[in-house]
This record gives sequence, C-alpha cells and structure tokens, in this order.
Amino acid sequence: MKEFRNYLEVTPLVVPADQESTIRITPLYSHAALPPEDRIQVRLFPVGGYFPDGTSTQENNGERVKITVRREGESLLVRAYFAGEQEHCILLDLFDLPAFRESWVEKDKKGVRIQIYSVRPDLYHLRPFKGDFHVHSVCSDGAESPEYVAARYRQMGFDFLAITDHHRYRPSLRAIDCWKRWNSGFRLFPGEEVHSPGNPVHIIHFGGGYSINEKAASDEERYRRETEEILRSIPPEELPQGLDPFPVAASEWVFREIRKAGGLSVFCHPYWQTRKYEICEALTDAIFRRGGFDAFELLGGFYESQWRSNTCQIARYGDERAKGRTMPVVGLSDSHGTDREKLADWYFTLVLSESDALEDLLAAIRGGRCAAVERINGQVPHVYGEFRLVKYLSFLLQEYFPKHGELCAVEGSLMLETLAGREEAARALTDLGCRVAAFREKAFARS
Repeated sequence: MKEFRNYLEVTPLVVPADQESTIRITPLYSHAALPPEDRIQVRLFPVGGYFPDGTSTQENNGERVKITVRREGESLLVRAYFAGEQEHCILLDLFDLPAFRESWVEKDKKGVRIQIYSVRPDLYHLRPFKGDFHVHSVCSDGAESPEYVAARYRQMGFDFLAITDHHRYRPSLRAIDCWKRWNSGFRLFPGEEVHSPGNPVHIIHFGGGYSINEKAASDEERYRRETEEILRSIPPEELPQGLDPFPVAASEWVFREIRKAGGLSVFCHPYWQTRKYEICEALTDAIFRRGGFDAFELLGGFYESQWRSNTCQIARYGDERAKGRTMPVVGLSDSHGTDREKLADWYFTLVLSESDALEDLLAAIRGGRCAAVERINGQVPHVYGEFRLVKYLSFLLQEYFPKHGELCAVEGSLMLETLAGREEAARALTDLGCRVAAFREKAFARS
C-alpha cells in the first residue's frame, strides 16, 4: 500500500454479500484531492474469484464487474454488486497527477488499491473487538497497579480487558472502579486466575459475578466433598492409568462454578514447560477428553525462547479437531508487566460480537466467533481459528485495526496522564467521547 491510501477515508469497509452497496471514498487532506471524474478509471476485482453472475473463475481482469461511479463534493461514490463472502479490490487508476504525487500510486498499475470485504448475514451484523483476559497486576505477581495496566492496554488498542491476578478477584474490580466515570467505550470486566486447592491446572475465570478462588478457600471442606462427588461420576476408562484423578475432578468443579457465576472458563497453557510440563501430559489428555472448559488458551504468554509451548498447543488443537472435539480458541498475553515485559499485545483475542456488553462477548466466545492472534514484537500477525473467521479477521487486522489503534492510543495516553494527576488530561478524556465506537460504526455502517 502506498501513502495515498492513508490520505483517504473509505466507508464502509465491510458490506453485505450478494447485494449492491455504495463505497464512499473521501480525501482527508487538500493535497490528496482526487482528479476530476473523467480522469479516474475505477475497476473492481473479486479477490476470491466469485462474480455477480454466479461463476467462480480464475479470469479476473477488472472488467467483469459492472460498477457505477459518481462524485459527491470531494467524495467518490462507487456502487457495485459484491458477490459472495470474500475480499474485493477497488483499483483507482488516476491520470494527470502532479509529479509530486506520482510516488503515491502503484507504479505498475498507476492505481490506488482499496480493499473491501463482503460477508454473509450471520457475520454482517457483528462487530470486531480486541481483548485480553489473562493479565496480572502488582496485586499478585505483576509489576503495575490494575488501573495503570488498564490504561496501558487501551493505549495498545484494546477494546476490553479483565485483570486476572492469581488467587485474587478484587484487583479486577479495582480497575473497573477507577475508570467507570469515563464512558469512553473501553470495557473492563471482572476476572481472576483460579488455583483450586490440590489442583495444578491454571484456569482463567472471565466475567463472572463473584470469586471462585474465594468460594473454594472459604469452605475447602465443601470444595473437596463436591470434587469427590464429581470424581465418582467419571467413568474409570476416561482416566489414564496411574494418574492422580483428583485434579481432573477439581478442574471440572472450577469449570462448573465459573459457569454458575456467569463467567467463562479458559483452560490455560498446558504446554508451559520449565524442567517439565507444569501440567503432565496425562492430565492434559483427561481434561481435553472431558471438555468441561469454555475456551482453550491456544496462544499463551510465552517469550520467544519458549516458542515450543505455543507450537505444541497449536498442534494439539489440530489433533483435537481431527478427533471431532470442537472448542473456541483464544490468545491471551499472561502479561505480568506492560513496561518491564513485552508480552502485552503479543497475544490477544479478536471477537465478533453483537456488542461489547459482557453477555454478548461471552456468548460470542462460547459460540466460537473468535480467533487467537499472535503478533510478537508487533511484527506480522498470525491468526488461528476457523478458516472463515481467519480470512475475515486477517482483513480487519490490515484494514480496520490500524486506525482503530491510533484512536485507542490517544485515549490510553490521556488515561495515563489522568492517573498521574493531570486535570487537563482528565478533561480532555471526557471531551473525547466515544471516538473509537463512532469509528467502528462508521466502518461497518450500512451503505
């Protein structure tokens, strides 16, 4: 993509499949004004090769899709039939450009490329949200306060977050309480990392109304009694020979209690390796076989030197799917410090949801409308999940989230200044309103 792309506002970026839509292309700056209409040639290329006449072919010369083009003030309106669920390339061939603008277009095609995606109805009404819900603060073994962590995550482009300290639920409430007066659209939710007694399995609790750690610790006798009841209900053939079965049942107790609390349970980093796997292979096998969790942490917060752990988790996910076991997958940073570490924003989850309300996000994840993303050191992202969603979300990572991230960065910076006691930043944060939400709706608005 050339610089000229950055000088244009394109709305909407996403349109319904198999119907006509109008794309508005508007120069943002005077130096990017488009030539007169008779000096612009517009062509549309269906990237997947699906055409309005119902054919799918390799032939793709930009002449097969009929389009209408008109000017409306400084804007160019392009109307076309967007066939199928696929990406589309609108190519603007610009003629008689001043010499200083020649570098802005693609020299081999004399054009500016604009990418659009058409989706079927079940995805069209959904919106994308970037989130993380495996994050630690100074209240357990992290490096920064919950409210500071929240501000930094907004600065890095996140739409929602849950602080999930080890054994502790209240730090997540502390972050919520700090930022609730600013209705900016950044959503903070309760959470914790659950470590039930006698159980080495780490389980994330996202979004529930009370602490599972506190429930287990406050009446451990009841916890152990109920776990034993679960254990007696498990067929012996589902437990590997020689394995202590208690953690299997204890994990199921946690999964059930999280569900009772209204939250989402995540089976975390089974291939975390120190001198050995922190969770033995037989225990991992049993938990996958039983499948009581809501989502699997496909990508966890591992450093570059620990690349084998996520590689094993990705491969294990493929094997489980081959056995017919479906499960939503998420990417979570397991960050213990947004400044001293770089794990924050290396791994995250993209969710396609009705809204950013907690109940909608949880329903979307449980329904598998999410994907795990790895972007180590801010480099090329890798997206994992169902193929259909991976294609669409990869498009959004390239075309939607960069601008989204710029807006979040401004807001997050003001949040940090507000924490530092600068009243002018607090006023500016209030005045900004919900710019990120407004941008989201414009990018997905009906044309």
